Amino acid sequence: MHRLEDLAQQLIEASLARALGGKLAASEVLRAIVRAIEDAQAGSNSLVAPNHFWVTLNEGDLRALEGEHPQLADALSEQVRQIMLQMGLRLDAPPRVLLWGASHMPPRHLQVKARWIAFNLAQTDTSATPALPLPRRPFLIVDGQRQINLTSTLVRVGRAHDNDVVMDDRRVSRHHLELRWQSDAERFLAVDLNSSGGTRLNGYPIKQCTLEAGDVLSLGGVEIIYGEEFALQSTAPMSPVA
Repeated sequence: MHRLEDLAQQLIEASLARALGGKLAASEVLRAIVRAIEDAQAGSNSLVAPNHFWVTLNEGDLRALEGEHPQLADALSEQVRQIMLQMGLRLDAPPRVLLWGASHMPPRHLQVKARWIAFNLAQTDTSATPALPLPRRPFLIVDGQRQINLTSTLVRVGRAHDNDVVMDDRRVSRHHLELRWQSDAERFLAVDLNSSGGTRLNGYPIKQCTLEAGDVLSLGGVEIIYGEEFALQSTAPMSPVA
């Protein structure tokens, strides 16, 4: 929070408070957004701001908020834009905010993850027939150059050509990782297949762990972003800033 001037912070909190209607503490939401921005910037010398923000709320809180404020995602997008400008970051597009209501999130709490994703990435699917009838579309950003939509309940990742997601890098094992859909939790479980370089999730070594939108997987040092597109409760796809 030290990166925001006091007056700017007060003005942004006041705008957030109006958008949230008192159902969530504006100061807590502001802190969560700033933390997500700083986490996305950590280890990067770029002044380009993250452009995707995944906000997970308690599903009851989200229903109540959107019932009173149907344009909540748009309002939050503008507040995120103001925050990043105050932080001195350069925006390549208006930030996209994607809201998701989750039963595992406690009431009056939220989680924010932010990532920068390039525009107009080449897109492919993991299978010809989608097998995940969900109100959100999970995907991977690989090499920063391609988006792979996860339409299968089992996705194999590695260097060998028989994988669903092929990563041509010697640091990646031939069969490095599996993403296994968990129907009860409606989330993917990332499972390391005893790879030589190991797998990290947001910097921490894992053998297996469930994924949430905005997570970064590192396969022997090669990073991929796990994201989700929500059919509901999100701002429209972005256009570059002219």
